[in-house]
Amino acid sequence: MKLTLFIAVVAATALQSTFASAQETPTRWAPIEKSMTTLLNEGWHINSYSNSTALPDVFFTFLLSKESKVVICIVDNPRPNSAISRCRALN
Repeated sequence: MKLTLFIAVVAATALQSTFASAQETPTRWAPIEKSMTTLLNEGWHINSYSNSTALPDVFFTFLLSKESKVVICIVDNPRPNSAISRCRALN
């Protein structure tokens, strides 16, 4: 009985370690030296967006794709004709 319990605990710990390490796998987050405007003009498409208007910071997050590539762009404190975007490649 004690041996079975011990094996079960060891197995559960091993599985937990496997899941934890799988969830902690680094994701590519490489800066792109192009603006979101340039990406859109090159044929990238907006798949989704979200916004946060928690003052004092206002920002929009856009998910763009082209073929099998995915990019996330963040636009901070946008104003007409003066929005700055920071885009990152996810794959």
